[in-house]
Amino acid sequence: MGIAIADAEGLAALSMRRIAAELGVSTMALYRYVGGKDALVLQMVDTAMAEFPLPAEPPANWRDGIAVAARLQWAAYRRHLWLASAISLGRPQLVPNLLPHTDAVLRAVSAFGVDKSNALYAAISVFAFVRGVALAMETEAYAEQDTGLTADEWADRQGDQLAALITAGNLTAFRELLADDFEFDYDLDRLFEFGLDLVLDGLEKTLARLR
Repeated sequence: MGIAIADAEGLAALSMRRIAAELGVSTMALYRYVGGKDALVLQMVDTAMAEFPLPAEPPANWRDGIAVAARLQWAAYRRHLWLASAISLGRPQLVPNLLPHTDAVLRAVSAFGVDKSNALYAAISVFAFVRGVALAMETEAYAEQDTGLTADEWADRQGDQLAALITAGNLTAFRELLADDFEFDYDLDRLFEFGLDLVLDGLEKTLARLR
């Protein structure tokens, strides 16, 4: 029930009172069963991540090991737009179905033989990248819902103002970019894959240096 509401309306629409009403029970009864909204959201995160299990056999090389975990997390964020904002980077929750993803990245990083701190920083960096792009996806979905405009349609409406700012600031790189009526197709899936390659290439170079 909580996931259905968050999927349709976002986490802001979720409340213990709302869930209790949907289930036909008292709010206090729900508190006794669940323990509060934070506990409910934690269960929702765990249930959502359970939809995207890691393969039984891990990939043979480190790069594929990280890529598989990252893409599964991206798929989870894609299906549940609220999920990225429900997961903390600085104070990670103990989510049984998310911990294996971190474990998979740590196993992959172990191939480089770096110390424990750098291995953990590597895993956090992968997580932060995927979550960061996913947060943009959530924001874009709500912006489109509020304005009725896609990202491309919104950008088209900013064209004249952008051109004026480029001219006023003598922004030569922007001027060159937009020459010949260049149109940019803003695709979050492509952005994720492009960024993932950058992260993996950077990890390979950095971890090899740190070993």
